[in-house]
Amino acid sequence: MGVIEPLALGFSALYAVLVLFYLWERWRRRVVVPSLLLWETLREDTVRARRLRPDLLFVLQCVLLACLIAGLARPYLRGGPGAALSERHILVLDTSASMQAREGPTSRFEQSRQQALDLLGHLPAESEVMFVTAARQPETAVLFTREHGAVEQALRRASPTDTAGDLSVALAFVDSVRQRQDLPTAVDVFTDLPRSQLPENLRAGVTLFQVGETDDNLGIEALQIFQGRFQDPRRARAYVLVQNFAHREGHGFLTMRLDDQVVHHSGFTIAARESKGFLIHDFPGPGRVTAQLEVTDALVADNTAYGWIRPLRPVRVLLVSPPSSLGDELRALAAATPALQLTVVAPEQYRADQAAHSDVAIFHRLVPDPPPAVNTLYIYPPKDNPLFASTADATDVEVLDWNSRHSALQPLQPLAALPLQHARIITPPEWSDVLLWSRTGDREFPLAVAGEHNGYRVACIAFDLEAERLLSSDNVNFFLFFMNMLGWLSPDAQDAVVMQTGEVQTLGPFPTQPVRVRAPDGQISTLPGTTVTVQPLRVGEYRISSDGTRRSVLANLFDPLESDIGRAGKEPVLASTTAGATVPIAPPGDVGPRTEFGPWLYWGALALLVIEWWLARRMLA
Repeated sequence: MGVIEPLALGFSALYAVLVLFYLWERWRRRVVVPSLLLWETLREDTVRARRLRPDLLFVLQCVLLACLIAGLARPYLRGGPGAALSERHILVLDTSASMQAREGPTSRFEQSRQQALDLLGHLPAESEVMFVTAARQPETAVLFTREHGAVEQALRRASPTDTAGDLSVALAFVDSVRQRQDLPTAVDVFTDLPRSQLPENLRAGVTLFQVGETDDNLGIEALQIFQGRFQDPRRARAYVLVQNFAHREGHGFLTMRLDDQVVHHSGFTIAARESKGFLIHDFPGPGRVTAQLEVTDALVADNTAYGWIRPLRPVRVLLVSPPSSLGDELRALAAATPALQLTVVAPEQYRADQAAHSDVAIFHRLVPDPPPAVNTLYIYPPKDNPLFASTADATDVEVLDWNSRHSALQPLQPLAALPLQHARIITPPEWSDVLLWSRTGDREFPLAVAGEHNGYRVACIAFDLEAERLLSSDNVNFFLFFMNMLGWLSPDAQDAVVMQTGEVQTLGPFPTQPVRVRAPDGQISTLPGTTVTVQPLRVGEYRISSDGTRRSVLANLFDPLESDIGRAGKEPVLASTTAGATVPIAPPGDVGPRTEFGPWLYWGALALLVIEWWLARRMLA
């Protein structure tokens, strides 16, 4: 409770005037009279009154005056009518990467956290508070509680992450929580996003406290390593994209390292709101690639990026095929590719143990039963086979569409309109994804499928590569398609995984448990089980080890929405509307909704005036 016009309390001096009037009315003068008979009918206390003796009229007049003075002072209560609106609050604190941006001597996150602490400190002790952090996913740090000290501790422990933010998910989550409450619940959001960037259907339900003004930031928005599955690491290339998100020219230096060795160092100037690409080559070998910006800007999280150049490891390939030109072409390909170790076996000489000692098995015009326990590629399978049911053959068809989202085809250019001489019309198994499509006059059918079956990767090319001449200069796209399929089937190198911060990656199995994870800041955590799931929240290298087996996870922040820290002007704090009741905005220097009740005091004073007049009439009657 408080008052808006405290100077109005100075009118309390009117009580002295009221007492003086009351004493003046009761003061008696000495008068000589001829007889006392008429005075004997008066009460003795009235006759002898020489000091203040309050009666009911005096009390009513004092209360009436108090109502008038209090009404002029404009008293208020926090929480509005019924005080229910302040009973529950959900504090949502943005912890995405852009909140790390520096604003003068502090950061946006520190400013938002202080605003949340100020609001928490002004809430009534009986208010229930819930605290939610919002980055890539919302996390409930504290459930509804009246222990404001626990909420304060959680606020002080909170820290920003190096991940992208999705405030819409957090707002949808807290809105569902609010809908389940039996009392109106206020949602207070502390972020650097303006209200115009919040989901339109949720804007009216929150009170937004926005921070952040600077747009001074240069960031690495992409680091791509170009290295074929069977390519020497010394021929790998790295492409780095640097973007200037400020509205003025940006300057700095880019340094590239392979492990701890500097490979490239150059200065750059990038115009306002423009980007620049750098192509780096001549790496001395395999290892971790680090791109580092040397700039003075407001956000540090996007100034470093990581990549990985694979070492050259041999892949043992077993080809089971009748004598054909396809076998000759694959022998020539293996001779020109040091990492490709090819063994060719005729169908009548094939044994199951040969496939077990290979990394990839290729069956041309053959599908063994049972399938081998190894990653397998089937080329132009026969009509009667146990895996790919065949209904008919097709001739002179074209590739009409392709699945660009599949990891086996992502690096390729569009393959549409490629002519094919012979194709088998197969029914794709339930466990497979279609990679290429074609159609006859009456139906659409797959030309290539891939998926995981019985724990192994399996792919099928339903057209005859032998007829298309794999190494012909006219069929470069077929060659690239085949090499990508072979690379997808080859075992992954157990070295490093490059991923985005905030994403989830499962690693393992490791030989023993528990598994140790060393974060970029040096903190070590222990995870149970031989298969672990990691979700990096910081940019850098995570080292995972178990009984001598080591893996690395290289986490990057590539998100232009987070790096573009400039916001379209700070918007004023607007009230939220919940359950049909409007929560008013606190004036400067005050926090939280309030409701004035001065008009009720004026009505009370009017009622007292009527009662005092009625009693006075009765006493004089």
